[in-house]
Amino acid sequence: MPVEKFHVDCFDAEEENLLEYVTVVSDKFSPDFVFETDGTPISVDSQAPSIFKRRYNNGELSVRFSYEDYMKGESWNNEAAIDIIRALGIDTEKFWYLLLFIYDYVSGSTQNVTTFKSSPIEEIENFIGYVESNELSFDSLKGIEHGKPMALTVSKGRGHKFVITEPNTISLIAAICKEALPTLPANSIFNRVEIDRENASKSMSVNIWLFAEMFRYFFGQYPQYSNKRKTGNDITKSTLRLISKLVYFVGLSDNEAYNYDDDNLKAIIKHYRNYKIDTINNIYG
Repeated sequence: MPVEKFHVDCFDAEEENLLEYVTVVSDKFSPDFVFETDGTPISVDSQAPSIFKRRYNNGELSVRFSYEDYMKGESWNNEAAIDIIRALGIDTEKFWYLLLFIYDYVSGSTQNVTTFKSSPIEEIENFIGYVESNELSFDSLKGIEHGKPMALTVSKGRGHKFVITEPNTISLIAAICKEALPTLPANSIFNRVEIDRENASKSMSVNIWLFAEMFRYFFGQYPQYSNKRKTGNDITKSTLRLISKLVYFVGLSDNEAYNYDDDNLKAIIKHYRNYKIDTINNIYG
């Protein structure tokens, strides 16, 4: 059964063990840093587990599902999420807290948040990635071949623009930018961001994508919970199938298809594969 209250002012080894999965995911998605006098960031333990414990104790977690429903097993026509969790050998208690945390974190990252514009460095990184993804080959005589025609346009006012279409020129600009980026200090003005919108909310598809990304990271850190094909009457041992079922279970989608296969989830993961969250989490910072 879930703990009634977590200790927040003293160390409890049993509780730390229960929050093992939460801690692993927190350090990736909600990292904390201290800074040297020269501005160099140093990674330290995430404060997200402590925030989670306080929210749990105060009944503030933004969840709409219960532990009792989570623990319900196979129905007459479909495997439940808990069946797959057990089949994969995952600790069901630890996973319950991870589910609570990820759902709460996703809500804090996507609902009523402050959205930021990309920093100049992020825009340059996106530009480099966009160009490199279109480069097919290099020929010593012709130069770089692009998969699809590209154009780099700079405009100033209506009717005044400068357009570059030569593949070698575009790739050269990207290469020069890539070489220059590491020379910029961490506290450079080019790392500064500006507020785009306050109290903005992301689409439900983004909610599902982030929810899935956090669980996929978790499974990447625990390779022993590997995917296995279903044989005979065995329980399905698929992490993507599990995540898809959890999407439906927690109410991120009312589309029952998520509960029966992972096709919709795969489509969202593919669509948002290069997406980056541009918000500050209003719960976990």
